[in-house]
Amino acid sequence: MNEENLWCLKEDGYDPGLHKHYEGLFTQGNGYMHVRGSFEEGCSDAPQDEEYLRFPDNVTLEKPRHPKSKQGTFIPGIVGRHPLLKEEIVNLPYYLGLEFLSAGERLDMDRCRISGYQRWLDLRDGSLHRSVVWETAAGMKLHCTFTRYLSMAETHLCIQQVQLEVLSGEGRLEVKATLRADVRTNGMNHFARIVPSADSEGSLSLETLTEEGNQIFMLSALEASEAIVWHAENTRMTAALRGECRLRTGDRLTVSKLTTVTTDRDMEEGTARDRAFTHLGHAGNLGWEQMYNRHAAKWKSKWQYADIRIKGDDAAQINVRASLYHLIRSNAEQDARVAICAKGYAGEAYFGRYFWDTEINLLPFFLHTNPQAARNLLLFRYNTLEGARRNARNYGYRGARYAWESSLSGEEQCANWQYADHEIHVTADIVYALYHYVNATGDDEFLERYGIDILVETARYWCDRVDWNREGYGELLGVMGPDEYLPFTRNNAFTNRMVKFSLEQTVASLDSLQSGKPDSYAAVAERLGLRPDERELFRHTAEKLRLPYNSQMEIVPQSDDFAGYADVEFDSLWTDRSRPFGHFISQERNYRSKALKQADVLELMLLFPQEFSHEQLKAAYAYYEPITTHDSSLSVAVHGIVASWLNHKEEAAAFLQRVMAIDFSPEKKGAAEGIHIANCGGLWQLIVYGFAGLASAMWSDTIKLQPRLPEGWEELSFQIVWRGEHYRITVIPGAYEVQKLNGGEAVAGTTI
Repeated sequence: MNEENLWCLKEDGYDPGLHKHYEGLFTQGNGYMHVRGSFEEGCSDAPQDEEYLRFPDNVTLEKPRHPKSKQGTFIPGIVGRHPLLKEEIVNLPYYLGLEFLSAGERLDMDRCRISGYQRWLDLRDGSLHRSVVWETAAGMKLHCTFTRYLSMAETHLCIQQVQLEVLSGEGRLEVKATLRADVRTNGMNHFARIVPSADSEGSLSLETLTEEGNQIFMLSALEASEAIVWHAENTRMTAALRGECRLRTGDRLTVSKLTTVTTDRDMEEGTARDRAFTHLGHAGNLGWEQMYNRHAAKWKSKWQYADIRIKGDDAAQINVRASLYHLIRSNAEQDARVAICAKGYAGEAYFGRYFWDTEINLLPFFLHTNPQAARNLLLFRYNTLEGARRNARNYGYRGARYAWESSLSGEEQCANWQYADHEIHVTADIVYALYHYVNATGDDEFLERYGIDILVETARYWCDRVDWNREGYGELLGVMGPDEYLPFTRNNAFTNRMVKFSLEQTVASLDSLQSGKPDSYAAVAERLGLRPDERELFRHTAEKLRLPYNSQMEIVPQSDDFAGYADVEFDSLWTDRSRPFGHFISQERNYRSKALKQADVLELMLLFPQEFSHEQLKAAYAYYEPITTHDSSLSVAVHGIVASWLNHKEEAAAFLQRVMAIDFSPEKKGAAEGIHIANCGGLWQLIVYGFAGLASAMWSDTIKLQPRLPEGWEELSFQIVWRGEHYRITVIPGAYEVQKLNGGEAVAGTTI
């Protein structure tokens, strides 16, 4: 396969049943805004303004609506209120609208006579392309090519170009450009006011005010290669311009639409309206070629540090790059007021909320490719500390309790009590990620300036949350660990170890700050109202918090009470393995059974590898993998890494295939509701921590590798940032090399 094909996600031939999947898979974005890969002209029989009430449910098992198409325009930070689901990201007006009509027949992929359909997403520059031949009822044969991209350099801009070449016939062709507000978010209308406008000069705008008071201004300018007189056709919900021209065989009509989007949340001076005109004027001064060159250069810079190169497995190469693309475009690296939502801003399913995925699944990629982005993801948690404090107070505790599902404020948004009340490990996961960042980057100032507040406040929460038994040991009761199919466990091993780590690091940081920078310590103590006895309470709780395992155990138990749960006859219950196990068992029965949703003990061993022997790792994998359903997209990559560590090459390779299939297999339609962005981060970890065998910067001061390449892989290479220095790692069967990029000798080694 040539190099260009290794950079393209392709859809060969149009299948209406797969359209929604490709809408998610082909989502474009630049950090500031994101647009699903919908057709410019829309889809027939797929209204976007259906109103309904979405109820709280298990999102993994919920049957989604909109089977054919769901447009999506998302700007992180623009949220609305749902009567049952609390706060959700708002699906904004659709600004890509371009329609074409011949003698009244509208170009429609489902109703027109079409052939030669191809669509592809070029991962190098995030541009989306479509090519199709349209034979009109009036006798014209038109080759239509669509191209669009969201500028990575001028992030408020979207650039679209459509070319129609007349292969045969002649007639009049109508063009209609729209900005449409007839969209809903999970069935809700979040728009309080809509003001459409259009003029004959080829300009149209849509001003929208959300019910929460956010202002969004969309402004488009049209250009055409033929003389077209534009006429306004606005409705209450839509700004529209229509024009027409006559074409004959050999003619080519090119229509360009340049759109700028601004909001009142932008960190820029001036009104959203004024800034939109400024951005549009700037784009006009740059011109089409320079706009694209600046955009492409930004993407090239991103890929320079993020790309993973695989020789010998073209399918893995394309899928890995697709995951990296979505990780890059979903991150607003300069805006610490937002993080990366669970669907990578490619769908409404998870309401645009932030989970533990951010710290455990996504952060490692950014730590080693874009440390500034990693820093901002953690700054988001610092900026939402007050919301975490409110969460703790709402539950009757001191300190700060981070939300299982967070939005902008940090307050709990999860409408399902099982997760909101009991899946508490996220609060400790954030502290783990904080130290992972500091160890990987050497940014100790971040810990002193921001992290210490998180440490102290979460430690206060844990000291209140712990219950003390008669033997004088602390316990965490009624806990849901990473395995969400057991909600009320006693001393979940993962949670308790993470909490112990969090408390230990809090004490160590306070000790270090007091001895090394007493003035800074005094300022922290005053700011946080730190009592003299609190540090000893933190220390005592850390020392006495029970872990349900020890180094002598062959199998580390998931929790103290795990052995008492019911065994499951998977073969008799789970009759269709293409569907989640949760569809075949009632929640009540699931909650008392040994049927894991995802990795739990194996996740613990992945995060604390130095604390478990090879024999314990091997035993845990052998015991837990057969009873893990992998109903969560977070699970498969973890098992792949552990399989690789155990040198189970065939199983690791099989897990690699499963990881890639989650979003990229058309048969599974996995991207229909949005990208499983944590799985994208998991794929990076499977390659880097698993196949390359990189020791985590959490526990290693230097780059250490134990590579185990899958069969058939001829070479694996990638860059990482390690404590501010850039390195290229290259692995071939039997050997590896670590090259410092700004000078220094290469270090070579042999593989297992």
